[in-house]
Amino acid sequence: MNPDRKHIVKGMGKFNFKKVACNHCTGAAAVQKMVDLGYPVVRGAARFGSKSDLYVGNGDTVKFG
Repeated sequence: MNPDRKHIVKGMGKFNFKKVACNHCTGAAAVQKMVDLGYPVVRGAARFGSKSDLYVGNGDTVKFG
């Protein structure tokens, strides 16, 4: 993760999200930082070509509400 952007991920905590659903474009390092900070990151299944279960990918669904 780019050190210049760590403050962005840390600053997200003030919004008290109930769920955070990232995709591959967020970047694995940023998503891992969110997990390490205890954010409610929705994990994926790493199927249908998705390379990691760290984030929501192809074929995954997220329910809000």
